[in-house]
Amino acid sequence: MSINTIVAALALETDNDPVAGRALQLARQHAARLIFVHAVEDTPPGGDLPVSLDVSALHAIVERNAVDRIRQLTGNPGSEAVVDIVVETGKPYQVIDEIVQREGADLIVIGPGKAKNMREKVFGSTADRVVRTAREPILVVRTSVANPYRHTTVAVDFSAASRAAVKAALRLAPDAVIELVHAIETPLAFEQAMLRAGTSQKEIDRYRRARASEARRQISASLEEHDLPLIQTKLRIVHGDAAQALVRFTRRGRTDLMALGTHGGNALSQLLLGSVARHVLHAAGCDVLVSA
Repeated sequence: MSINTIVAALALETDNDPVAGRALQLARQHAARLIFVHAVEDTPPGGDLPVSLDVSALHAIVERNAVDRIRQLTGNPGSEAVVDIVVETGKPYQVIDEIVQREGADLIVIGPGKAKNMREKVFGSTADRVVRTAREPILVVRTSVANPYRHTTVAVDFSAASRAAVKAALRLAPDAVIELVHAIETPLAFEQAMLRAGTSQKEIDRYRRARASEARRQISASLEEHDLPLIQTKLRIVHGDAAQALVRFTRRGRTDLMALGTHGGNALSQLLLGSVARHVLHAAGCDVLVSA
């Protein structure tokens, strides 16, 4: 399934936004329509503004300035890229969602964002909110390198969200080398209890290998069942905390894209992002592709 429409959200906080470069590269690679989006925060209500101020005229000026900045930032996209610019006033995550739904976007490209105030620290930045609520795959751009992705690592388990992450990664970067990673975490207290119960370290190691073998079997069977057998041999099983293991993969220098699912699609996921996904999004050393 091809990527036909990409929505890229630009914050316009610096003169060099890596989101723009990555979005342009993907639009060229997939011959996709690209829509650059910027949301202008609404003006404060009531007495914070002069009574004589024409608010609608102010919004029009701010929006025109934003369009000019996007054109300067993106330069000449090339004749092969169809690029549109949309600037609207409103809450950024709501503006992005409305445009994504209106245009039928296949992919959202956004920066990691930073909480600017106490409200965002509590409820999350724009990027956090988009990742929590979007139904489309979201590419969170963390690096300024805009070459095509060459090595993708996908976090897998036994869930539908995990399989969606594999499919999204293959769709986004079809020419990249794909490596699957599954983390098995055995609580330290459990292994210590096994030792106290008289279990030898050799038996514990055998138990760990058996868990890894069973995980490999189940994941391979799940992928093959859903027509994804071509990459089942590139599955790596690691032991330890999943979030920390995935972040290590993003920082080893070879992986330039990490893909993972958020187990979204229900009411709770609208409020809370999974702890593993949240940690990877905030600590990854490469771009992150998230799918629900």
